[in-house]
Amino acid sequence: MILEALLLKYSFLIFVLGAIFVFLICLKSKVLSIIASSIFAIIASSLSLISSIFSIIYQHPFAFALTYNLGFPLGKIELVIDPLSAFFIMIISILVIPVSIYSIGYLKKEYIEKNVGILGFLYQLFILSMLLVVCSGNGFQFLIFWELMTLISFAFVISDITNSDSQKAGFIYLLMTHIGSAFLLFTFLIFAKYTGSFSFTSFHGISNAMPDWLKLTLFLFILIGFGTKAGIIPLHIWLPEAHPAAPSHISALMSGVMIKTGIYGILRFVFDFLSPFPYWWGILLGMIAIITAILGIIFASSESNIKRILAYSSIENIGIILLPIGASMIFFGFGQKELAALTLIPALFHSLNHSLFKGLLFTSVGAVISVTHIKNIEKLGGLIKVIPKTAFLFLIGALSISAFPPFNGFISKWLTFQSLLLLFQLKSETIKLLAPIAASLLGFVSAISAATFVKTFSGIFLGMPRTHKSINAQEATPSMILSMSILALLCLLIGIFPNIPFSLIKTITYSIIGLDSASITAFNNLPGFNNLFISPALVFILLIATLCLTYIVVNNLGSKIPIRKDETWSCGVKPKSEFGHTPKGFSQPLNVIFSELHTPESFYHDYIYLPITNGLMSLSHKIKPLQSGILQIDLFYIFLTLIVCLVWLRL
Repeated sequence: MILEALLLKYSFLIFVLGAIFVFLICLKSKVLSIIASSIFAIIASSLSLISSIFSIIYQHPFAFALTYNLGFPLGKIELVIDPLSAFFIMIISILVIPVSIYSIGYLKKEYIEKNVGILGFLYQLFILSMLLVVCSGNGFQFLIFWELMTLISFAFVISDITNSDSQKAGFIYLLMTHIGSAFLLFTFLIFAKYTGSFSFTSFHGISNAMPDWLKLTLFLFILIGFGTKAGIIPLHIWLPEAHPAAPSHISALMSGVMIKTGIYGILRFVFDFLSPFPYWWGILLGMIAIITAILGIIFASSESNIKRILAYSSIENIGIILLPIGASMIFFGFGQKELAALTLIPALFHSLNHSLFKGLLFTSVGAVISVTHIKNIEKLGGLIKVIPKTAFLFLIGALSISAFPPFNGFISKWLTFQSLLLLFQLKSETIKLLAPIAASLLGFVSAISAATFVKTFSGIFLGMPRTHKSINAQEATPSMILSMSILALLCLLIGIFPNIPFSLIKTITYSIIGLDSASITAFNNLPGFNNLFISPALVFILLIATLCLTYIVVNNLGSKIPIRKDETWSCGVKPKSEFGHTPKGFSQPLNVIFSELHTPESFYHDYIYLPITNGLMSLSHKIKPLQSGILQIDLFYIFLTLIVCLVWLRL
């Protein structure tokens, strides 16, 4: 067995052993179980990270089976690791390591009185389930791991059993994700009908034997099934409910990497199993993506709950990730595989970047909540004076997600703009019209995102404290600060030196699109390819030089200017926190402009989900007479169903 496969196998084994060990030891020492859970997760994730990087660098796709005496379907677990699955293993592992460090201090401070052993046990299995999802090579087993990932994350969402909001969030999450799972089940069954197998290997190329209407149906099923997990609008309603309810370190994983399994599924099934496909599929996905990005950030701009702001922001970023995927599908549909590979790079790059800065933001917010026990930014303020380290690290995350250079969010958004502009190389007038519109709307989304996080940062950390809890707050624990510092450093390093991850991601797109050696040469020599980047390192150097020059000028000239210090004018009374602008006041202009959209719950409740619910209720009332309660009639229904199934299989 090659080294990559061996490392990954040991990683899975350590996760299983870690779950068992933490569960057994929690009865003796809660603190030891917390530390053990983190250590097992860090070691296992380090092995899977090394395995994934080797697999990407050396282009070693491999398959292996984990055989156990459990019988079908878990008796033999089929695992297939190619560059696409290796990439998602990499981003999961990268985030798990700092989050596991963070969980030591966070759980000891917030959950030590609760059953941390169960949390640690589920934590190991949650990470393992995500890894198994992205490297599963069998549709039946994929659904099992998919459901395992869903049920474990559901347990985290309802972990606060005394909170009615958590119970509501868990119900919505379970309902929506199982609707998505139902569509995935239909997708696998249709593929299995044509191939006679659930193995992903048999799914390759089978779409050529399918009629066009069936391929379109499968594409829509895939969008619904995986889009529900990713959080595309209007299938997103579980996300702003579930993420705030989970513990903060779990929220970081759910938002940073779990929803990316939906992106993985779309890429895997569309490019691997449904190609070739018409270019207008990419236009459809692009329209869904831009709507998701716009509405996601508008909803975030009107929120006051810190975690809900970040949850809606994740919806926005899923839209940004899907936008270049749509552009890539357009090029692929026109047969321009080199350009399809090029425009796919920003999607994978932003998936990596989003996992890092969203993990940083959720861990920072978790630190704020743990020291204040307040989620409403209207009741915070002035925390920069008492928790300056957390404030500084949150600021880095806010700058990254707002695409400010020299941080990583700027790189992937810049590449996304470039990918949209490349659409002008096609001869379709419709696409040439839609491309600049999409780019303009992406710029609009970036502006609203920056305003939202200016509001969020200022509302939490600046101004005067609005409650006594803000005055008495204390800095986060060392493990939490260390974790956030690692994520902040990665956001900065990738922003300054993006060529390393860029080169890795470029090789992954070769595999996804299916470029041969001749096409790869053409891909590397595309006109304008080398101009895709500005120099982030140069931007960073110029920024530092500008700041130093500004400091010198201000320090020298400022000492010569007389300064008069006096009380702030406030009608003769001592300034109070009520005199300052609140976060809601800051975002009021946006709320007025988007007044018809900034109440997402009522909007989707009234116009989408309520009509569907009413229709189902009406249908159930009409078919209610069929349920007579007589055993003979029920057996007759079963008999008719069996006959219909047999006839359908025969045909």
